Amino acid sequence: MWQLVKLEWRKHKMSRYFLSFLLCVAGIYGFVVFAAISSKHDINSVIPSYKDFFVLVTLLTNITFIILGGVILSRVVISEFRSKTINVLFTYPIRRKKLMLSKLLLVFTMTTGAIFLGTWIMQGLTYFLQPAIGLFEGTFSKQELFATLPKTITNAIMMAAIALIPLFFGMRKKSTSATITSAVLFGFLINSTISNGGATTSLSDVIVIPMIFSLIGAAIAYLSIRNIDRKDVV
Repeated sequence: MWQLVKLEWRKHKMSRYFLSFLLCVAGIYGFVVFAAISSKHDINSVIPSYKDFFVLVTLLTNITFIILGGVILSRVVISEFRSKTINVLFTYPIRRKKLMLSKLLLVFTMTTGAIFLGTWIMQGLTYFLQPAIGLFEGTFSKQELFATLPKTITNAIMMAAIALIPLFFGMRKKSTSATITSAVLFGFLINSTISNGGATTSLSDVIVIPMIFSLIGAAIAYLSIRNIDRKDVV
């Protein structure tokens, strides 16, 4: 299976997305650092603590890489159905279900890795920069850095599963634009914030919500390949 994933990686030249990944991380972190520094002397600081700092980092990372996951999904899966090149692929002596699973695993793995590594890199940068420039009040210790690891991994896996939901919309009309548009909508929906007039909470922090949507994403991925061996490609 992983040999097929590697072949898909080479076929679609996925290494080109490393530059996109680095630019996204630089843009997100630059924005959050600018917001922290520009408001830290205000009475109502935008980012008063490291928890608020990482909430903003996580929200922007989730949104950005869910959208990037939608772009990759449209390229690896939807575009091949749209151009009918998938018909050639299905003539190979390999089960269609296995081929489709390798494509979805590639998308899921890349999205998970991008969210996890992006968040972890920015957390590591904060650990080194906080003593020098004071992005927020207080300190950010090594223990606190590693304490965020389990939540970072869990968040990356759930958000990557959610990034598979646009597969449903893209496959209906074999539309790459529908795939990317739905990825944008779900990225902002899952990471939108609600306020009760005082505290502000992201929907992604209510663990049951991203969990439900990640299960929906996994179900859509399963249903898309369940009958692919017996289904005509149109």
